[in-house]
Amino acid sequence: MIVLQLLFWGSLFLVLYTYLLYPGLLLLWTALRAGRRNATVPETEDLPPLSVVTSLFNEEAVLEEKVKNLRDIDYPPEKIEFLFGSDGSTDRSVEILEGAGLPNLRLRSFPERRGKAPVLNDLIPAATGEIVVLSDANSFFYSDTVRQLVKHFQNPRVGAVCGELVLASGSWSVGGLGEGSYWAYENALKRMESDIRSTLGATGAVYAIRKPLFELLPTSKPVTDDFLIAAKIARKGFDIKYEPRARAYEKPSGSVAGEFTRKVRIGAANLHGLAEYWEMLGPRFGFIAWVLWSRKIIRWAVPFLLIAALLCSLILAPASAFFRGVVIAEAIFIALAAAGLVLDRVGVKAGFFGFPYYFLAMNSALLVGALRFVRGREPTTWKVVR
Repeated sequence: MIVLQLLFWGSLFLVLYTYLLYPGLLLLWTALRAGRRNATVPETEDLPPLSVVTSLFNEEAVLEEKVKNLRDIDYPPEKIEFLFGSDGSTDRSVEILEGAGLPNLRLRSFPERRGKAPVLNDLIPAATGEIVVLSDANSFFYSDTVRQLVKHFQNPRVGAVCGELVLASGSWSVGGLGEGSYWAYENALKRMESDIRSTLGATGAVYAIRKPLFELLPTSKPVTDDFLIAAKIARKGFDIKYEPRARAYEKPSGSVAGEFTRKVRIGAANLHGLAEYWEMLGPRFGFIAWVLWSRKIIRWAVPFLLIAALLCSLILAPASAFFRGVVIAEAIFIALAAAGLVLDRVGVKAGFFGFPYYFLAMNSALLVGALRFVRGREPTTWKVVR
């Protein structure tokens, strides 16, 4: 019984640590060093040449708006190119880009669908800019976003800069509210990590890297390219900075089902990519290793920790009034999530019930992703989730 109690408390502690205690420690750290916090980085007029790189598959629904958005970027036109790669698109994506009339637009249309990693492996080395800005087809920049990213590269220690994703949605659906809350939480963590030293990983919608630091991505397995590109740059000893004024906006999927599908794919890809940077988990990487364990590895394990805590409490409950209370609390939480599911399915605003529903749904998706990783069933291509 002692072993089961230790397993229960250990599992509960790790869940609370990754979601609550770790952010609290970051908040305390940033408060204690407030007087030594990095000064605001000034913009520079000595702007380097750069390339905006976008990989896409069947994005005709958003490409005209994307092209218009790129025209509005506040950056010298002679110093910027727009490099698109179509991963075997079968809709009008290539036709739209060929007729876009956007200066300095280069399009590579690959006839065979291979996945995002192979496309980026072809596009980034072919980019002419010193700095490569990466974006998604359905992500749209504010006019000064690129300048806000680029200014950080005045510091030679900076290898990549992550911008802030803003979800432009008035949706009250559980998917829309849950995704919005998730990104607000993630952005807060990245800001604090960057203030202390360096964040880890990037937001695929808006980030920039020094082109010479790019390493080819593996193509035989699915990976989360934005995280892996930035992680490998951090492994070289460069900092990853977070710039909240470098904003991109996009519409969330708006449904828990859409987010579930996306999280399953990301969950499997995260585990496939772990072998590419496993040595960064060691103490030699100091702060970066702590961030990686706290915000990535432990969080990926949360579905298994929740199952372990539930099973332990069920086994311990018959002989313990305390654990009977725990089981009742767990049952109430599951019931609240079930109510959120029902309300969301019938189109009624879920309100408070939406949070336990979204939490359990997303962790269930990570569990499915982990099982797919074990079975080796996850493809290297992706489906557009809107």
